[in-house]
Amino acid sequence: MKNYLFLSALASVLTFSFSISARAQVGINTTSPNSNSVLDVTSTSKGFLPPRIALTSTSSPSPMSAHVEGMIVYNTSKINDVSPGLYLNDGTEWGQLNVVSETEGTILTKIKYRGRNLDTNGYNKPTLKIPSMNLEFRFATTSGSTRLEVRLLSAPTGDVTYYANELWFGNSTGGGKQSVTFTSANWNTWSQALSNGTWNNSWGYQYQISTKDGVIPGSNDMLAGNFYGFNNYANGAGVDNEMYVLAFEQY
Repeated sequence: MKNYLFLSALASVLTFSFSISARAQVGINTTSPNSNSVLDVTSTSKGFLPPRIALTSTSSPSPMSAHVEGMIVYNTSKINDVSPGLYLNDGTEWGQLNVVSETEGTILTKIKYRGRNLDTNGYNKPTLKIPSMNLEFRFATTSGSTRLEVRLLSAPTGDVTYYANELWFGNSTGGGKQSVTFTSANWNTWSQALSNGTWNNSWGYQYQISTKDGVIPGSNDMLAGNFYGFNNYANGAGVDNEMYVLAFEQY
């Protein structure tokens, strides 16, 4: 009887200890999960398969009921401004996860929408986010004038300056050199500093954008890319149906 009680008590202690350990780190295919990871999946021949769902747009959580910060899914649909690939939710919208090679090739990120004013006309008007450059682009109408606006995605640790060689073409052509500096105080404020004049004609735009020291102040990791914009101003379809396109090619 004593042995039975002793063994029962020992089993209870071991079960309790294992429960605590399991809640600290969980290992799949491993008996020693990494102490810094809540979940350690180990394999030398198999991959991780995330949930595959059909998103409807970057601004909508559907088919989920709400945006959840940190949620990752593989999107299977090609509709509106989403296409097949891995997407990460920042708590307010979905963003596609892209990988940029620094030695070969380029990667193109693009969006399009209808309607002249960014905030009205009833259509979804997504911004163009470039995480590798820490930049976000949009068209915006201010006092009747449509301009390109840009801001940072996250606060810099120091002043960061972006330089742009601008070319616009259509009813007429032109260009110029522009620059914008973001600080820890104004990084989240939309700037029109790269927009040479207003985009109130059916013009196309190209900007060669580069950094002097990289997006991390003091680093030598210089970054560059081409921004392309198409403004289908006054195309005969009315302001609600004009098409706008933004694209960025990182290299």
